Amino acid sequence: MLRAAPPRAAPLRAAPLRAAPLLALLLLAVAVPGSSARVDTRAHAASAAVSMCHGRAKRLRYGYVGFSFTCGESEDVTGFVLRANRTLHLVEDPTEAFGCERRTSRAFACEDIHSGAGSVGSGVISASEPYCRPHEHLVLRVSPSLNFEGPAIGTFVLRGPC
Repeated sequence: MLRAAPPRAAPLRAAPLRAAPLLALLLLAVAVPGSSARVDTRAHAASAAVSMCHGRAKRLRYGYVGFSFTCGESEDVTGFVLRANRTLHLVEDPTEAFGCERRTSRAFACEDIHSGAGSVGSGVISASEPYCRPHEHLVLRVSPSLNFEGPAIGTFVLRGPC
């Protein structure tokens, strides 16, 4: 009985390089000055400042949570939007530096009332308990506006209250 030799794989051959696809890739990689690919340095600087923001939320008493955050000593917090993963009943600032208005059932927008709130944003929220059940933790997201430069660019999550 004769055995057939196993089939041999054909040797791999390199496909010839063509200049057109390579040139097209190079053209896509280069941004044309004045085009929409140009980076807005002001937006980039503001988003970098937001990445430095941090804060904390802490239960004050049943149904109330206090919060505060900062974005560095050189950045003035001139407003912020506070969002939660549940209905917020009230958001207020006991120091009266910020005035807060409801945007949606889960969000409030707070603005600097008297120009000069400083580098710290703070307030008190009222929301339905419980805050710390498994899979039901209260999560507070802040989108700060810094140095009177218009709308907020980035968002960060406050640590706590659980």
